[in-house]
Amino acid sequence: MSGRALQVRLTCTRHAAPLAVVDGLPGGGAELTPSQLRDLAAALVRVAEDAEARPTLHRGKPRPPQVREYAVGASS
Repeated sequence: MSGRALQVRLTCTRHAAPLAVVDGLPGGGAELTPSQLRDLAAALVRVAEDAEARPTLHRGKPRPPQVREYAVGASS
């Protein structure tokens, strides 16, 4: 998992709540070391913080989704 990136689309639910659509997560049965799990958790915390900080509405209308990439691992 180290050195990989998560591609995230920051958007909102139909009720204007923050929503993150994440690509690049390990699939079912993924074998991760404790260090890799910590790296993944740190990246997901950054995604959550960015999703909460991003305004979901502009002039009463949903903002368009925003795509971001989050590094996972030593380069994060």
